[in-house]
Amino acid sequence: MLNDLVLKVSPKGSFKVTQLCENVAICEATKEDRYGWGNATETELAFLVYLGCSEAEISGYFKTINTFYRCSWSEIRKPKYLKGYDAEIKIRGMQRYADSYAFGLDYLVARFVSR
Repeated sequence: MLNDLVLKVSPKGSFKVTQLCENVAICEATKEDRYGWGNATETELAFLVYLGCSEAEISGYFKTINTFYRCSWSEIRKPKYLKGYDAEIKIRGMQRYADSYAFGLDYLVARFVSR
């Protein structure tokens, strides 16, 4: 993928947050999906997505995430990992790769890199 930048590692070492591009980061588990993030596979670990955005972009991103990415749960909060944004959307349940049913993390990152 891109030149990954590790932003933070949890105190117990059970996950790390890595910035994939300017306003997309992932929090990746180091073991099984014990947090219930819902997207681990046999070969790939579970992860959460963090999307940095402005206040004006929040409603549009929420609609897109629910409709096209089919994510089960997301939360708007003050930026914790991505600096320089008004808000950070924490997304759980995003699949890693796009398929015929929903876009995945690969599509999201490609979209933001090409901006």
